[in-house]
Amino acid sequence: MSTSTRALYKRITINPFEKGHQASGVNKLGWKNLSPVLLVLYLTGMSLITAAQTPQRAYVTSHCGNTVSVIDTASNSLIATILVGEGPYRVAFTPNGTRVYVTNYLSNTVSVIDTATNTVIATIPVGDHPYGIAITPDGTRAYVSNGYSNTVSVINTATNTVIATVPAGVAPHGVTITPDGTRVYVTNGSPNTDTVTVINTANNTIVATVPVGTYPIAVAFTPNSARAYVTNYFSDTVTVIDTATNSAIATIPVGDGPELIAITPDGTRAYVANVLSYNVSVINTATNTLITTIPAGFNPFGVAITPNGARVYVTNYGSNNVSVIDTATNTVIATVPSGACPFAIAITPSAPSAAPSVTVAGRVISLSGRGIFRARLILTDSEGNIQTAYTNPFGYYRLREVAAGRTYTLTIKAKGYQFAPQVLTINGEIENLNFTAQ
Repeated sequence: MSTSTRALYKRITINPFEKGHQASGVNKLGWKNLSPVLLVLYLTGMSLITAAQTPQRAYVTSHCGNTVSVIDTASNSLIATILVGEGPYRVAFTPNGTRVYVTNYLSNTVSVIDTATNTVIATIPVGDHPYGIAITPDGTRAYVSNGYSNTVSVINTATNTVIATVPAGVAPHGVTITPDGTRVYVTNGSPNTDTVTVINTANNTIVATVPVGTYPIAVAFTPNSARAYVTNYFSDTVTVIDTATNSAIATIPVGDGPELIAITPDGTRAYVANVLSYNVSVINTATNTLITTIPAGFNPFGVAITPNGARVYVTNYGSNNVSVIDTATNTVIATVPSGACPFAIAITPSAPSAAPSVTVAGRVISLSGRGIFRARLILTDSEGNIQTAYTNPFGYYRLREVAAGRTYTLTIKAKGYQFAPQVLTINGEIENLNFTAQ
């Protein structure tokens, strides 16, 4: 099967004959030029849709090498090295796994990586000395903490431009977004500050400031957004925040110099990288107690957990490698070489659960009420994904496998006719969505 035919299968929804229309219209479309499979699709109105499977990868910032290392988590091998800005620090994925955003601490920029090609496709100027970065669950915004500007930059990920700058505390460091997407928590690590700033994502305003331990570094949330766990570098502790009241409810002693932290997908365990004691602390989030300590490499810094919760990946800044921990036994089962001075790490997110699919059908007609043949309907979602259908000789169309609960832009193109774009929120089956030319 040719590449062009495969590409066609992914995008086209063919619907020539609805409501028992005559098959004579096939000749007008030139059925002899269609492959056997496409001819079947044409005659039946079936949709053939394929979804590309995103392989699971770990992206590791190499702070000294100005690169990002890409690790295949299936084989635990280094498969690519990507040149980014100076002093890459933190890294974050978009929810669909197609883009990686990297803060470049020394060049005051954010690099955007296309994970399909592992190339930088955009460089975004931000504030002075960007540290942390986090992306909203809907993938539309990235929040970047600027350590020397005392601000947070808000990036529109569709245009890769800064659309807002939010004042934060003094020397903002880590930034993390609640799983429900409503709040951004920013650690402020200046002497005598030692707080977490809470930002409302709806209007990008500060709604709370929470005192924590000395020199807070990073934040991780339980999956239900109810608790935030904050590492305190100089206190050698983790502060637990109740996000409903934005108050500290527990303090947990960990290792020496806790840096980054991650919580398992089921919310039962938190893993903390302790850069000065060369180990990883494991916390039981039900009791907020330390349950074990795992030896790692030299100066463990970053930590990320696979979507299935089976593995923890820990960057070792001083030994230029990544430790892989089995969460069932809490032991290191592999060590993977990386770039120089590996800092942060992010792992490809799991594919989002498929939304219920529905059918949208109707007719495209002229002002006189006559069906328009071969009008092209283009349905585009908020992430730019496109689904296309064509009308049959009587103007009928049918879009199949449309994800419900989303908002789309529908455009219609037909020779000799004009149609205004429509914004549609589709929540269920639609059988009579008709359009009349202007």
